[in-house]
Amino acid sequence: MHWTKLQFFKKINPLIQKIILRKWEFLLLTVIFCAGIFLRAYHFSDWLHFEIDQTYDSNIVSSAIKNGPGNLTLLGPTAGGGRALRLGPAFYYMQYISAEIFGGDPTGQAMHVLILNILALPLFYLFCRRYFSIPLSIGLNALFSFSLYSIMYSRFSWSPNVLPFLILFSFYALLRSVSQKEKHPARWFLVSVAFVTITSQIHFNAFFSIPAIAVIFTAIKRPRFNWKIWLSSLIIIFLIYSPVIISDLKTNAQNLHYFKAKFTKTGGHISPPLKTVSQDFLYNVYEYFFIVTSNDQINGVRLTNYGFTCNACHENLNIKIIIIFIFLCALFGLFLSFFKEKNPEKKNFLLLVLLWFFVTFFLFYSLAGNYRMYPRFFLLISPMAILFFGFIFQYLRPEKNSKRLIIFVLIVIFLAIFNLQKIFIVFKQLRNVETTADSNIALGDVFPETDRITLAEQLRVVSYIEKKYQENHYPVYLSSKSEYEPVYWYFLERAGVYYYDKINGKKLYAQSNYFDIILSGSRPYSNSNFTIKEQKNLGALTVYYLEPKQVNIIAPKPSESDRKISEETSNISELLKWNEIFKK
Repeated sequence: MHWTKLQFFKKINPLIQKIILRKWEFLLLTVIFCAGIFLRAYHFSDWLHFEIDQTYDSNIVSSAIKNGPGNLTLLGPTAGGGRALRLGPAFYYMQYISAEIFGGDPTGQAMHVLILNILALPLFYLFCRRYFSIPLSIGLNALFSFSLYSIMYSRFSWSPNVLPFLILFSFYALLRSVSQKEKHPARWFLVSVAFVTITSQIHFNAFFSIPAIAVIFTAIKRPRFNWKIWLSSLIIIFLIYSPVIISDLKTNAQNLHYFKAKFTKTGGHISPPLKTVSQDFLYNVYEYFFIVTSNDQINGVRLTNYGFTCNACHENLNIKIIIIFIFLCALFGLFLSFFKEKNPEKKNFLLLVLLWFFVTFFLFYSLAGNYRMYPRFFLLISPMAILFFGFIFQYLRPEKNSKRLIIFVLIVIFLAIFNLQKIFIVFKQLRNVETTADSNIALGDVFPETDRITLAEQLRVVSYIEKKYQENHYPVYLSSKSEYEPVYWYFLERAGVYYYDKINGKKLYAQSNYFDIILSGSRPYSNSNFTIKEQKNLGALTVYYLEPKQVNIIAPKPSESDRKISEETSNISELLKWNEIFKK
């Protein structure tokens, strides 16, 4: 039944029914979208997450912002575990466009992530409407809007963070390209090819899964396009990958060799297949549940030891069994719907979701036995986690009558409150980072680490160091947690304070500024090579302004030859840029 057949509208003229219901649909969606936008944009700049990966990306893009687009690189982000193998540069080009529109500072360079995640909200609703009823689609969209997981990955610049929008748009265009009702299916097909190709350059998990899903889906549906469309598809793929191709042509296929070395190496620990399957299954079960509810108390050890034999796996066993049962019900509902569905449009939707699930499940299986799984990997399926709950809710049929609708609304509100409660806790903790010594944020289930230092807090540290530098203009040396150290240099170099070297106890100079930056309250400070000139408590961070002990000083001041090139700068300088391709 359609929502227009709700019991309390039966006696109303059909035209008036439609007007009233469409008005309420628009009103509810507007409220949900505005709430979702607020949660993603609230204190976006002040609380921006900006660490080593963000500074690396920003330094690459900043060269193009300062000196023109010819300084954009031909390769993009790296595979985990080194600076060698790289994807295509689509994310850097997005970041560059964002910076040109909104400014070259970290906030401006992160705005495209925020905007694409905001656009994902109405897009998710349109995607849901390809199969679900209006009330179900609105409810699922509310869960997507209030998902702590989706919100936190919308609030800073990182290549995986744009995956939800790109994947949704790729699949939405793909569905329209095979729709019998579509007036211009070929155009939508070309759009889907372009977005699938771009998505494959964002993250290696997307590289191995999203094109595979699209190709299998297309092979099953066999759309009848003329040869011009197929040729145009190949041209689009070639053009989007042309930077990667040119780079390899100019570097004797260096990136291709890295690729072969990365994915053909043998050896290392490989878990038994049965254990890997169980881990993969539980990874999916728990992460799907977490994305919807923000409740991750069931996991025990974070994304490790998910087999059935570990000690942590027996904690909260009753809850885990219930969650596994819910997941299996959702999967069963998806299968049952697929085999019973007669409408070709809805059948296509269900086929695509099935492929989405199984291809990513197989991908995670290949990772679970050899690598550590990280929460960010599940950005690949975060919209699908919400859809999975829809395959249970659909049997409630909230569009049938008012009682069922009320029950469904209460369930959605209950799940939204779970997320909002956690979101408010996290926001409160982020606010306190600048005023208290506690940097521990309740996000260990979203990010691998729990310490989250905001951009505003980091800028206070930079301001203090810059002030001390202006007093004597001596070279600056600093020590910090490895994730944060490049951040300070990123801002200091823009203020004219250039990198010399890390603090080295064997090479200390009288005319130099030394700073050690630690998490407040983490440990009593001790360094036998220095005495503390000044201690500056800046909320979650404490800066120690140090003076080298006389016995450790080797010279009055360092020479220019003592100045080092940072590892990050060295890595970036090795990347081929557009304005260099004719020089090689």
